[in-house]
Amino acid sequence: MKTINTRAMMEGAILAALTAIMGIFYNVPIVGVITMFWAVPIIIVGYRNGFRVSLIAAFIAALLVSLIATPIVGIILFATYAIPGAVMGYMLRKRFSPYMTLTVCSLLLAITAVLQFVLSLELILGIDIIDIIWNLNAVVNNYYNQIYHQASQIAEMYKTLGLGEAEIKQALEQVAAAMKEVKRLMPAGFLFAGVMGSFINFKTVKMILNRMGYKIEDINKFSQWSLNKTGRNILLGITFIVLFFMYTKLQVFGSLLTNIWAALLLVYVILGLSVLVYFKEELGEKYEIPKPVQNLVFVFLVLLMVGILPYIGMFDIASNIRRKDRNIPGGAR
Repeated sequence: MKTINTRAMMEGAILAALTAIMGIFYNVPIVGVITMFWAVPIIIVGYRNGFRVSLIAAFIAALLVSLIATPIVGIILFATYAIPGAVMGYMLRKRFSPYMTLTVCSLLLAITAVLQFVLSLELILGIDIIDIIWNLNAVVNNYYNQIYHQASQIAEMYKTLGLGEAEIKQALEQVAAAMKEVKRLMPAGFLFAGVMGSFINFKTVKMILNRMGYKIEDINKFSQWSLNKTGRNILLGITFIVLFFMYTKLQVFGSLLTNIWAALLLVYVILGLSVLVYFKEELGEKYEIPKPVQNLVFVFLVLLMVGILPYIGMFDIASNIRRKDRNIPGGAR
């Protein structure tokens, strides 16, 4: 059995302490956002010292958080970030493709985000974790009913301040409709959280390791994000199938289709933004437009075209307007 050397143990202990400090702020408003970087020290430990050391460091950090804050917070942080962080560190160490690393870790983080949500319900509602798992749908409905009840109480306060009955009723109906839609889109939300969390952690770790002298392969710059011919055909095929079933109003797969469509729209929005950035860079370089002017025009165009960004992405997938299939280093020219 391989032993862990002293340097790895010391480094793991130091980064475990840093990880624990970040975890303590889990329940602190605004400041608690730093816990989204909880996996960063774990990834660095995994990259430098291996999978086993990173898991040990994550366990020690979670134990410290449990002792300083509450056990449930330590469990939530370990369950959410330990495995994805250790896996990303391992995959970076073994020189996996950055796209493969992001894909695997995004799926892992999406799964652990579900676990984090379930554990958070135990923290918020005070219900036993086993009861939550066995009655998840009822518990989630109870959680959103509590939110609606709080909104109703706020509405009553506004009524005493003279706000009209019709306006309050309309506002409560909008809250109810929004919560219903949020419940339907929860799977897509977990997937989005996994993708964004993995991307942010990957970029943060890459920046830190580069400063430490390590070379980490990066993904293409944003203006070069696109799919190859096979990927474009698959994406278009899935889009047509989903649209067909949605317009035939097939109720059996209603929620599933809604979540797949939400994920597809997100992909098309990202591709649409990538197209705009690509042409901003191309035209800016061609006509020697100053960078500040380029950025100002870009922000204006995004605000003006935000509603059609998915269609720009769809058009790029269908027509390949950037001609990305030509294997020219740095993208098409």
